[in-house]
Amino acid sequence: MEFYYVPDFSPEFVDLSPEEARHCVKVIRHVVGDLIVMVDGKGCRAKGTIVAISKERCQVQVEERETVKNQRDFSLHIAVAPTKNRERIEWFVEKAVEIGIEKITFLLCDHSERPRMDMLRMERIAVSAMKQSQSTTIPEMQIISFNELVEQEKNTDSDKMIAWCEASAESEELATRNLLKNDILLLIGPECDFSLREIELARKSGFSEVRLGLRRLRTETAALYGCCLVVGKKLGDRSWKIGVGG
Repeated sequence: MEFYYVPDFSPEFVDLSPEEARHCVKVIRHVVGDLIVMVDGKGCRAKGTIVAISKERCQVQVEERETVKNQRDFSLHIAVAPTKNRERIEWFVEKAVEIGIEKITFLLCDHSERPRMDMLRMERIAVSAMKQSQSTTIPEMQIISFNELVEQEKNTDSDKMIAWCEASAESEELATRNLLKNDILLLIGPECDFSLREIELARKSGFSEVRLGLRRLRTETAALYGCCLVVGKKLGDRSWKIGVGG
């Protein structure tokens, strides 16, 4: 069954957004009396019956509401420099949401190639991925500078890591690192990598350097690979359930 995004279904009657209504009525061809499932992006799901349809409008009577228990006992935050090609960073957002991620930061670095992001478009992509994967949550998303993020995170009790191409051979590989904390932050740099200034600032702020393996990966590939590694390692023998969680 397909999901529909309704940010607030606390009232007894709700209207689907024009976009969701068109998909529900024109594409799926639901009619009055049909039962649909709605999600609010904050971990809640509801069932309701379509009670009225008109041009650009679909009204639903909400009948059941439930909070979906999140079976993940950890929180993953990926901070990644936006790619010059917009479609590549959009691909990362889509796939990371489908796999499961709690927060995405678009990181403005010394070598960044894209200084701006269309955050409304990123939210639409995240919502679509949430519905596609039948999840109930969309990640928190923000765009800030490298310096701001490091300052925010330096005193937090989280597993803070920065992956960069020139990490020393003594640096741990993320694939073999023990992730003992439940709040995990991984920084992924732009195509030209982090600057030495940024690496030194991260070191002083408690970030550990990690390597992602022997291959040089594109930014969005590195970010998604890191996402998969963390989720797989934290879920342990449940790693085959890659979508575990709301």
